[in-house]
Amino acid sequence: MNWTTEILRSGIAVDVASDDRGTLGVPGTWHRVRQGSTILLTTRNRGDALRRFQHLAFRTSGA
Repeated sequence: MNWTTEILRSGIAVDVASDDRGTLGVPGTWHRVRQGSTILLTTRNRGDALRRFQHLAFRTSGA
């Protein structure tokens, strides 16, 4: 399973993987949010992952 990553300079990343073989338990698309090497969220729900990613990016930017 290969993760596709979008990462910010702050080290916050959102990863997406297509898990056709069920490596994570349930086949389908998985989304992962991480800060550096720490995984903060792994979910099948894209909306949850994007909300967490945006919240962390906003908080880290100091805005």
